[in-house]
Amino acid sequence: MHEEIAVAVLIITLIICVLLSGLIGFIISIIALKKVNRLSNVMIEFLHPEQQPRIIQQPISITEPSPQPQVVHETPPPIPTPIFEPIKESAIEQDFKIYAETQKYSAKTQSASLEQKIGTKWVLILGVITLIFGTVFFLKYAYDNNMVGPLGRVIIVAFWGLVALAAGEITRKRGFGIVAKAVTALGFAMLYAADFSAYGFYKLIDSPPAFVIAIIITLAAMLYAVALDEIWMAILSLLGGYLTPVLVSTGENLPVPLFTYVLILSLGAMLCAYYRKWRAVNVIAFLGTFILYAGWFEKFFRSQIYSENQPPRQLAIALGSLAVFFSIYLILPLFNGLVKKIKAQKEDVLLVLSNSTITFYFCWTILYSNYRTELAFCAVGLCIAHLILLNIVNRRCPDDINLRLVLLAAGLFFLTIAIPLYFKMYAVVLAWAAEAVVLAIIGLRYRSFWTQISAAVAFFLSWAFLLDKLPLHRAAFDLVFNPAFGTWLFLAASAALCHILYRANKWIAPEVKSIISQSLYTIANLILLVAIAMELYWHCEYNLTNQKFSQTIFINSLILLCSIFTLLFVARPICPTGLICRYCAVFIAVIGSFILLIGFTEVYYSKFIIFANINFAIAVIFVIGLFLSAFLLNKSAAKDETIKPFAYILSMGAIFVLFVLLSEEIYLYWHAKNKYSQIQIPNWRFLANMYMSIMWAFYAAVLMIIGFWRNKAFLRYIALALFGVLLVKVFIIDMGTVKSVYRIAAFLATGITLVGVSYLYQFLKKKGFFEIVLNDNLSERRL
Repeated sequence: MHEEIAVAVLIITLIICVLLSGLIGFIISIIALKKVNRLSNVMIEFLHPEQQPRIIQQPISITEPSPQPQVVHETPPPIPTPIFEPIKESAIEQDFKIYAETQKYSAKTQSASLEQKIGTKWVLILGVITLIFGTVFFLKYAYDNNMVGPLGRVIIVAFWGLVALAAGEITRKRGFGIVAKAVTALGFAMLYAADFSAYGFYKLIDSPPAFVIAIIITLAAMLYAVALDEIWMAILSLLGGYLTPVLVSTGENLPVPLFTYVLILSLGAMLCAYYRKWRAVNVIAFLGTFILYAGWFEKFFRSQIYSENQPPRQLAIALGSLAVFFSIYLILPLFNGLVKKIKAQKEDVLLVLSNSTITFYFCWTILYSNYRTELAFCAVGLCIAHLILLNIVNRRCPDDINLRLVLLAAGLFFLTIAIPLYFKMYAVVLAWAAEAVVLAIIGLRYRSFWTQISAAVAFFLSWAFLLDKLPLHRAAFDLVFNPAFGTWLFLAASAALCHILYRANKWIAPEVKSIISQSLYTIANLILLVAIAMELYWHCEYNLTNQKFSQTIFINSLILLCSIFTLLFVARPICPTGLICRYCAVFIAVIGSFILLIGFTEVYYSKFIIFANINFAIAVIFVIGLFLSAFLLNKSAAKDETIKPFAYILSMGAIFVLFVLLSEEIYLYWHAKNKYSQIQIPNWRFLANMYMSIMWAFYAAVLMIIGFWRNKAFLRYIALALFGVLLVKVFIIDMGTVKSVYRIAAFLATGITLVGVSYLYQFLKKKGFFEIVLNDNLSERRL
């Protein structure tokens, strides 16, 4: 019993000390302010002595006697004596003396200035905060120990709050400006505490009178701060108001009184924003509101989300209060600027975005697990709110382009977020891809570098999310008409649209525009190519039962795809100019060539007609695509010489692929005829080698003829190289492996062809063909 009494006495003593420290701080502040006033008078006397009253002495008049006549004697003129005038100080010396005196005075008053700051500002703030904590701790201690009845506690706090208001007003009129305003703020904070305790904890009054009292206190505090144009009083009043629920909390789940009280404080901050551009007040109100909401959410509501199979009991309160707070702080940072039609600052825009982010975070946490559709509608609501505010800004501040841009981007962001939330599967990719296009449009329209960077980030996120969903299919599916493939097509279309936007833009530097447009065009085509290839692969894997047939379909499809996309990377004006696309064309052509030459041996699984079957036709289409790509590049080389090497690479690649393709076709024909026939052909290899030698000779001859016809020296050199390879084959390989009849046919075909080629060279030499070519080359070099 004695220990409890001792503890109670000790606590009461501490409370009294806390209260006295606040009063002492208040008294010290008043004394310090008086000293400051005296010191100010001394400074005025020292710095401006001309303004001090002077004693003006009247001149004393002396009566002189009337002059007497004098006798004039002629005397020699006096010798002039030198006149010595006092040397006057120059202006520089006078300024130096004044500066020296000022420096001495500054050194003497430096300590006085520090004392002034401590005594008038920091001691005051510490005293007011101490009094606030002391009052709240008194309420809490009295509540916990039942020392004073609830009504008595509230009356005590309200009484001292009114005393503080009266003391602050009286001292303000007597010239104690900052101290008086802070004490007034303390009074308002104590009245907040009394009202909140009477309604929220003690239940002494119902909600209507409590709200009326809170509204009156808020109106009085904010109007008083606005009237005096004193931001510190508004800040201290709000701090006291937001600290009260935390310090007097009893641990009970009472969201309605708490959020109503916070709403009134927020409206008070909005009242300040209507008259004054006080960003600090906006920030404190914003932080105080969402900190109290987050505290209630984590302590009481989060457990309801995960522990109940049915909807949380306080779901409506959580979402309703969040919607109200979002609406307030969407408008509050911009309220003063909209009223006065001035542009918003970066801090205001940042507060708007922070409000949207925090609100959507809480909506996501509450609804994502079990209410995805409702979360999608919440995202749509956030989009509508931002677009409505955008419309208001367009009417009130049409010159505030940055704010309009931010609001439009935020609205479109929430709209695109709503899409995946509603449709669920693969919709996130659609949302991010659409966001990338929108941000690209905004960034190009307003020439915003960071908005364009945001578009690139959004596109990268969509691509990364799509990769995370691989493989494309895991079971049988509808070819082409399925969500997964449609998502890849949408992503490719988004990149293609961004490519068009950049190509049509006129203010970006041509070099930068060329790189960006080529990159986007490349990305779009590669995504499309990969998507179609994967769709075909999984179609052959899951939808087709015949393995050999499905393998043939897949290889032929890849060959056609490589041919088409090689053309897409060289065809003008579809493809942008530049080396990136040309390198991609060569890269895809090389991949297609490898697929053709390696995979062509796997497409025949029965007898076929040589040179007249679908597999060979598809391969010829690929070769024709290479020749056509080389032709298009060679046509463009007239304007850009850097393109010519790519044309040569593709044309030589086409010649080589066709040569190998014809050889494979002949060999595979005899192989299939022997393997899939009822009657075996023992000498099928000899026949294959003989016809291959004949084909090589014919192919080289055709290249030679075309080289002379089109005057292409590199074709003639290739033909000569093929003849060399043919001779090696005939004399080394065919000599030892091919039977005599077939060997004779190969030698005859080769010899006849070589003689014919030699005859052609002699004929053209007589016609002066080589002299003409030489002269043309010399003329080109001179040019």
